[in-house]
Amino acid sequence: MMSPTFLQQTYSKNFSKLLEMIFLTLMLLSLPSLEAPKNIFLILFLTTALYRQWSEAKTKSWGFWDWIFFSYIASSFLSALFAGISPGNAWGGFRGMLIWTSFAWLLSRSKYSPQEITWLIWIAILGTLPPLIWGLIEYMIIHTKSTLELHSVGHVNHSAIYLGIILGAALSVSLSIWKTAGIFKKLFLLSLPIFFFVAIIIGQSRGVFGISLIRLSLIILLIPNSNQIKLIAFGIFGIILALMPVMNAAIIQKQIANQNAGAVMSDRDRVWNVSLEAAHFYPIFGIGNGNWGLITLDDLKKSRIERGLPFDEKIYGIEHRHSHSLYLTALVERGVVGFLTLMLLMSSWFILLIKTYTKLKKLTPGAYLWGASLSAWIVTCGVGFVNSTFHHEHAILAFLFLGLHLSFTRLVEKNTFAN
Repeated sequence: MMSPTFLQQTYSKNFSKLLEMIFLTLMLLSLPSLEAPKNIFLILFLTTALYRQWSEAKTKSWGFWDWIFFSYIASSFLSALFAGISPGNAWGGFRGMLIWTSFAWLLSRSKYSPQEITWLIWIAILGTLPPLIWGLIEYMIIHTKSTLELHSVGHVNHSAIYLGIILGAALSVSLSIWKTAGIFKKLFLLSLPIFFFVAIIIGQSRGVFGISLIRLSLIILLIPNSNQIKLIAFGIFGIILALMPVMNAAIIQKQIANQNAGAVMSDRDRVWNVSLEAAHFYPIFGIGNGNWGLITLDDLKKSRIERGLPFDEKIYGIEHRHSHSLYLTALVERGVVGFLTLMLLMSSWFILLIKTYTKLKKLTPGAYLWGASLSAWIVTCGVGFVNSTFHHEHAILAFLFLGLHLSFTRLVEKNTFAN
């Protein structure tokens, strides 16, 4: 956390950076909780960060990741400009992509100190607790919600994606600072990932739950710690898993019910059929950002007939209004160009994780930031096969950890800080 001395030394002559950190902190606190404030604070952060970086930069350097972020924004712009379905939501979808990607872009060039990065990670983690606790109350006590949802994140699957990223971040922080923590802090550090993991089980998102098992295992194995601590961590999560059948966990009931109903994929096969056919409509730049919900059965029928193929409307689930896949969404809405830039971004992120692991694991803030970035990548890419990740709140959260990862890596390479 940031001490008063650090605050005075850092911000006494840099008021714009102080404003930037205040807006970013308030945005992260409101991200899973308050709809209007998070948007206001995000725009204020982007404005102040852009001003500070432009005014402080002596030379406007341009690197590999600048091209990655630029290409991702450009593909969305081209999708809006040449949208196959018009009028639609193409420009609104582009606006969202522009804001989220610019957020990561500015963070990657922010030159934040380890203390500032630590502060932001803790704010992101702790800021999730109030809406999660309220969501549990709404779902399990006063029964005003039929599923567990974070107030400003919404749908149970999207809330689970958000929680999945936070779970990995919380576990990474807990394991990284465990050795130096006192007894009471250790109890708190232990409770955080357990609480988030149990919440994911209660939330019943099978995709996030399955990916969580992979992510938790990798973080426990890769974050530097003694073998004893790693065994204890595996043991704790193993006990939780063993108790799930005994407690008749809702996620198990959901899986059994879906199997009995012959709907293990929860109708995703019909949704994916829509995307696979709609990808033929406008293959280069797609139908337009956010336009998946405008696809009609007539559009699908016309496409099939033009290609000399039979059409059966029963196999298409257009009523679900979105693709339930990160990759198919990119292919349909932004075409081959958008799909390739998505794959370029995700593969570059993966390479970044591999290349920086050896250096960052030796530094306490580097270790938990690397773990948080890994968590965001795994959830985004893994759950993205079966759900629409990387948009709205969980896109901002994922981009937060990617942007900070890039910023911290640049500090390490320049040796401009002490651990």
